Amino acid sequence: MIKHFLKIFFASLLLITVIMSVTALGYILLVDKDIVIGRIEFANVEKKEAAFYESSTFDYGTLVGKAASNMKRVNILLAGLENKRTDTIMVISYNTESKTADIISLPRDTYLPRNADDDPELKKINAVYAQEGIEGLTLRIQELLGIPIEKFVVIDYEAVIACVDLIGGVEVNVPFHMEYTDPYDDPPLYIDISEGMQLLDGEQSLKFLRYRKGYDNQDLGRIEAQQQFIKSAVKKALGFQLPAVIKEAYSHIETNINVSVLLSLAGDLVGFSTDNINTNILPGMETTLEGLSFYIPDEEGIKNFVYSLYGLNIGNTN
Repeated sequence: MIKHFLKIFFASLLLITVIMSVTALGYILLVDKDIVIGRIEFANVEKKEAAFYESSTFDYGTLVGKAASNMKRVNILLAGLENKRTDTIMVISYNTESKTADIISLPRDTYLPRNADDDPELKKINAVYAQEGIEGLTLRIQELLGIPIEKFVVIDYEAVIACVDLIGGVEVNVPFHMEYTDPYDDPPLYIDISEGMQLLDGEQSLKFLRYRKGYDNQDLGRIEAQQQFIKSAVKKALGFQLPAVIKEAYSHIETNINVSVLLSLAGDLVGFSTDNINTNILPGMETTLEGLSFYIPDEEGIKNFVYSLYGLNIGNTN
């Protein structure tokens, strides 16, 4: 078992039933060494009891809200952390009627300012969790995407080792020979993974997604690797006893979803195919702002994407 990382953290989830009524999915979260820890506390928000598909803090009077009221689409936030640090964030949106899922990856440098006078590094999405907690992060992403998000899953890195090993490894097409050494990391990092199709065990999976230096676009390239891993892990996990995978993963996560709900959702797997998983990156573009590299969300692109999720015409307005 890998010891706690002090600088870089990985988390993987083989449990996407939480999100899309598919019970075992894997995704990897990587936290960089330059992550920012903030100091701002998030104001408490009064909540009413919400159904599993609903959000108690979302405005259902909007056009998307009205569409969401008539659709059993589950949106769940997935986040990984090391202590107070978070990085790669994903929202899984699953339509339980059509049995289709969308994985929406939010780059770690996404520009999400909350106070104009904050230091620039506090305006990145990866600073939110430390300042506002998981509920605050959930609310921020709900506002950014404009979709109802009530449920969340926060995972630690041990889940990837336990769950990948439980399903006998995950097959991944490694795009190039991955070599990297950092003897000063804790624990020391030694990566040597050959190019081509490889069956990776738990620890190898961590190394595969810990590596990012060789991609042309390090952050977005890493996201594509994460998404490839998710699809492969789901395909492999669907052939196993999913309740066992869920129970194993559940011991490594923090969530506001009851384990009994996860287990009951396993019955919805009939007819689901990994061909029905769509991978997406938050619409936006990279740019330098205030002396730092940011990923600027494209509001119009996000709106168009969300409208397509909920079957709305692009020409409609709120």
